Amino acid sequence: MNRRLEIMESAPISKALAYLGLPTIIGLSVTGFYQLAVSFFVAKMGTQAMGAISIVYPLILIMPGIGLLFGNGGAAYMAELLGAGEKEKAETVLASTAFYCVLFSVMTQLLLPVMPALLVSMGASPGVLPLAVEYGQILVISFLFHIPSVCMNNLVRAEGNASLSMISQMTGAVLNVALTPIFLFGFGWGIRGAAASAAVAQFTAFCILAQYYLRGKSYLKLDFRKVRFQWWIVEPVLKIGVPLLCISLFQSISMTAANIAAAPYGDAVVAGLGIANRVIGMTTLAVTGFSRGYQTFISYCYGAGRPERIRQATKTAYLWGMLGGFAIAAVQIGFSGGIVSAFSGDAEVIAVGVQALIAGSLLFFTYGFQSMATVYLLCIRYSKSGFLFSIFRQGLAFLPLLFLFDRLFGVTGILYTQAVADLATTALLLLFLGVTKRSRKAALAQAAKLAA
Repeated sequence: MNRRLEIMESAPISKALAYLGLPTIIGLSVTGFYQLAVSFFVAKMGTQAMGAISIVYPLILIMPGIGLLFGNGGAAYMAELLGAGEKEKAETVLASTAFYCVLFSVMTQLLLPVMPALLVSMGASPGVLPLAVEYGQILVISFLFHIPSVCMNNLVRAEGNASLSMISQMTGAVLNVALTPIFLFGFGWGIRGAAASAAVAQFTAFCILAQYYLRGKSYLKLDFRKVRFQWWIVEPVLKIGVPLLCISLFQSISMTAANIAAAPYGDAVVAGLGIANRVIGMTTLAVTGFSRGYQTFISYCYGAGRPERIRQATKTAYLWGMLGGFAIAAVQIGFSGGIVSAFSGDAEVIAVGVQALIAGSLLFFTYGFQSMATVYLLCIRYSKSGFLFSIFRQGLAFLPLLFLFDRLFGVTGILYTQAVADLATTALLLLFLGVTKRSRKAALAQAAKLAA
């Protein structure tokens, strides 16, 4: 058996979770950090430039979400098949999901002709729109390799190779941070330079992942002759991939909705909110990274018929996720002034940004529980409930609360919407898990019998 698969099969729970989770935490955190670094350099161009990248930011979340759809869904199903000893089927899923992702990345280029109208609908003011269009057009072109890169970052984890995923993300991040000031100021490209540096970095990350398969280093072989458009592949991939895509989709929708709600209060409010969202977005990626390592592990154990390892891993993941969330929130609240000031010298932007960062951090620790619980439900085939909770935090809870709080409390209401949404989501999850405890235990026992 492949050494990485042996870790998922028989290593102590904490060791297996750390092996799979830490590289993903590092990789996604670095990805979030370079987005912050780009914001730092762009902020030197002024409040309107900062507002422009804040408007485009939801697109950066949602379009690569296509890669998460096929990458996360495919990786979970492939890990489950490997746990069941079905290597040939896992290779068919690998080829098919990678191909689907490439096909959709090409389709994203249809956004280019409608970019100005799209950005206006997302809250761009007349002063921000020209910069947002310049920035957004280059990023959309980069989706051609960014989306497949996101997909493959997840697919390589199915066979336990979380380290390669981390290396590709870190390389891209370092390159992006190094090139941004050169393109932005050295070459005088302005905000286009920020987008161009991101495109170069994403292409480099894509090449690192592609060569892993093209040079035959992977345990599962990528052969596009095995691509199939068959329901036995598509259904399990979509059942996990769509809810995880919806997390990114509703993060994008909620940020866009918050930008639209904030727009009447001025560009400084949009910019301050954008800074806080980028900081919280980076730290959210750290928690999400751990949940993806946990996802790979329990998917493998589900396929192998190991319910006890699933239960132990889930308890550990809940604890680690919430402790990590507490630590992150403490840093974000304690250093909020310094963090926001690093991105803007505008007093109004700083005031809004600090308040937004504190508000978004108050109940951030609950996201550590929410993300693990949602992944858990999806991987044990509680697809409908997993889907519901994937859209609840940033969608079903956040959007109505935003509408209500904006009218009742103005800017303050907008900033504290996420904290209340986190409280509601956590309460509903705890209630659901309590009610379904017996049925979930029986379902896992049945799955173990079938695997045997």
